[in-house]
Amino acid sequence: MKTILGTILILSVWLGAEGIRIPQAFSADFLQKVTNPQKKVILYKGALTMKAPATLKWVYREPTKKEVCSDGKRVVVVDHDLEQVNYYRMDKQFDLPAVLRSARHHRENLYVAKYGGRNYTIAVDPQGRVSQIAYRDDMDNVVNIHFKRIRYLKTPPSAQSLRCRIPKSYDRIGG
Repeated sequence: MKTILGTILILSVWLGAEGIRIPQAFSADFLQKVTNPQKKVILYKGALTMKAPATLKWVYREPTKKEVCSDGKRVVVVDHDLEQVNYYRMDKQFDLPAVLRSARHHRENLYVAKYGGRNYTIAVDPQGRVSQIAYRDDMDNVVNIHFKRIRYLKTPPSAQSLRCRIPKSYDRIGG
């Protein structure tokens, strides 16, 4: 769960670093690889939709079906396999603009940033769109997110489309 929340925090605001084309609205398919300190790897697949400054919707398709939605203040996790919904408040706001302002061109399409004692690697595609983000989370997992079929949207997605779908029959935890 901390990995999902960390990923949400990292992508919760997209503002510019020189050489990185930052969208106001974005959608992509993703492959998220999480490697723990014992080198065990978990792969997650799904789709992400983002609207600046802090609205996100992750739809996980594999290995489990989940929706994770955030408005920058609260996170809703809908686990369709368990038929339950968890609500979390974000105690610690992540300042992605500061991370990106500190990003420095490393080589070719790679940028590196150090912020809050954590190192980030950001890759861009030939059009300058963010195509990959890698970092080490609070549990010492290495998290690497690859984006595919990247779409920088001219028209932001509706607020309704960025909300998690919560069936009435699901158990609710937190609030």
